Amino acid sequence: MKEAIDEIKTEFKAKLLFWNNIQSKKIKVALIFLFIALVGLKVFTTVLTFDWLASLFS
Repeated sequence: MKEAIDEIKTEFKAKLLFWNNIQSKKIKVALIFLFIALVGLKVFTTVLTFDWLASLFS
């Protein structure tokens, strides 16, 4: 369990270091919008899938 927590901490530190090394604010904004778009797409497709499944069984 301790190894898993250490691995998560290491990964988080690596991601934070990557984020801090990005100098351009435009790239940071683009990455944030990309992340939001991917989450929105996932939610949207999940809702449509469940809606389709519900109508299939009705």
